[in-house]
Formats: sequence, C-alpha cells, structure tokens
Amino acid sequence: MPTSPPGSDRARGFTLVEMLVTLVIMALLAGLATLSAGGNAQRSARDEMSRIREALSYASDEAMLQAQEYGFIIDEDAYTVVRFDPETETWSEVMEKPLDAHALPAGMRLALELAEARDLPRSEEGKEELVPEVLLSSSGEISEFRLDIQISPGGDPVAVLESDGSGTLRDL
Repeated sequence: MPTSPPGSDRARGFTLVEMLVTLVIMALLAGLATLSAGGNAQRSARDEMSRIREALSYASDEAMLQAQEYGFIIDEDAYTVVRFDPETETWSEVMEKPLDAHALPAGMRLALELAEARDLPRSEEGKEELVPEVLLSSSGEISEFRLDIQISPGGDPVAVLESDGSGTLRDL
C-alpha cells in the first residue's frame, strides 16, 4: 500500500533555477568578503600616514604656540617627536599624547627623503643624542621632505606625505 498521496510519484528536489540563484548569491557574498579584506594593508598604511600628518601638524602648532623648536625622528618602523631645550642645548623626547613615540604596525616601513642636510644643534660628545631629521620651527616652517610608507621592502609607496619647506603638508 503506497504511503504517498496520489499524483506525487515524482521525486522532490531543487530546480535548476533555484540552484543557479543560490550559486550567484554565494559568489556575490564571497566577492564582497574578498574585497573588504583585500585592501586592508593599503588602508592601514593610509591611516598611519594620516596619523603622522596629524602629529606633524599638532607639533608644528605647539612649536609656534610655545616658541620652541620641535623635530621628528623617523626610523624605519617608528617615529618620535622631540623638543629642543635651549638652556641645556639638547633635544628630548616629547612624552605627552598625542606626540609620544609611535611604532608602525608590523610589515610597514617608513622611507624619508630630505631636500637638504642641516646642521642642527647637537649635545656633548659621548652622550646618546636625539637629533631630528625633520625640523618644525617656532616660525611655522617645516623642513622640506618626502615621507613614504611601504608595505613591502623596496616596493612602491602606498602613502606619501610631503612638505615644501614653508609649513605646508600635502598628501600625494
């Protein structure tokens, strides 16, 4: 005795159209997931350059307000803001936020090009000294430089920041 209702002799399953619609939706979702994760390194590099630009602008403003010379020390994977003390004739690291030292995320590298070498004040012989590559003067001028962030060693820069020497910073 058959247990199925009359007229349902066919096996039930998905139609070809239902299968194709499901595959298209899955492909779209996979594509969106790939796109959102794919540009993460470039986005992080641009965010870091934005952070550096803000720190430079803030330090420049502080230099003018306090009538003191500030500077930036750029390492391959970090940067440090320093302040010149005319009494002791030394550069010292700024510890206050947002100007405290900052390390880049793993895999990012900074490359600095200076327009010209400068003779900045140095401390006595034998002492470990901090000497900035980029000078932020109390008159509002910023040394002429080009700063690149790379995400692969020797690769093309992902983000670029330049100063023309007049105090203007611009992203390229």
